[in-house]
Amino acid sequence: MASNELSIAENQFVHVMILATLIVTPSFGIGSSLFGHKVVQKTGKEIVMFGRIEAVIIAFISASLLLTASLVKGIPTSLVQLNVAAIIGIGVAKLGFRNIFRKTEVNKFFAMWVIAPVISFSISLLLTYLADKLDLLSL
Repeated sequence: MASNELSIAENQFVHVMILATLIVTPSFGIGSSLFGHKVVQKTGKEIVMFGRIEAVIIAFISASLLLTASLVKGIPTSLVQLNVAAIIGIGVAKLGFRNIFRKTEVNKFFAMWVIAPVISFSISLLLTYLADKLDLLSL
């Protein structure tokens, strides 16, 4: 676990988890408040229209894949990407493979799924390099 690499004592681990939760949770809330309606509009209206039954199927597929990947194999997964993939799957079942993948919105999602990890890796590498050069990593 990361606490071993960071040399966090067992009695301080709970404090670190609480502090991390207090920092991360508002960030997710602010992000979903600012950008959430755009994601819902793009996935729910511009890819394919779906009703209540399809929404239940999407939620079931996403939750099943998320729990299976994270609990069985310990793989971190993105709920948003699973939801979009399930919506695309419903669209393929309703409209066909060619009709869904001709839409520019679907192509934008796939482009972002390729670009976002590269940007994230680059920023993480830059910050780690700067922290190493500034001697912030030696505890």
